[in-house]
Amino acid sequence: MQSITTLTGKGDVTLKAIEHGDLKELSVLANNPAIAANLRDSFPSPYSLKDAEAFFALIQQGKLHHVWGIYVKDKIAGVISLSQQTDIYHHSAEISYWLGAPYHGKGITTEAVALLTACAFRELNIYRIYAGIFAYNDASKKVLLKNGYHLEAIKEKAIIKQGCLHDEHLMVKLNC
Repeated sequence: MQSITTLTGKGDVTLKAIEHGDLKELSVLANNPAIAANLRDSFPSPYSLKDAEAFFALIQQGKLHHVWGIYVKDKIAGVISLSQQTDIYHHSAEISYWLGAPYHGKGITTEAVALLTACAFRELNIYRIYAGIFAYNDASKKVLLKNGYHLEAIKEKAIIKQGCLHDEHLMVKLNC
């Protein structure tokens, strides 16, 4: 298991290692079709406690790196991660995140992205962070724009979600 740094924001937001005791609440928050609608199909929907336990096991086994729980006042609210790329792309990482519905509209994701972006640039030798956002996901685009990401490209009809073709917006932030 890889240890990760706890990142604390200005408000009540903290990014830290997911704790086993939070898996039940994590599964309740993740079991929302609206969350799955904005994520890759590998994200289970419906999302069960078994899914949360399998996710936690991957982290514990070191198969997933750079994964933080998003905590608000010490209560899990979502997940954020970085997937560092390999080979000639090792200076780049993909950021991904989701937040439970009770926490939407409170600036929590914006703060979580700010914390993780700063950490990646400062501590992980990352120069480029990107996110592929479904064209219809305006909330996520706003979060990234507030954090200084810009639209690098629109990948036309790049995504098939629930049987429909969608454009993908490639959002990027550079540190060089």
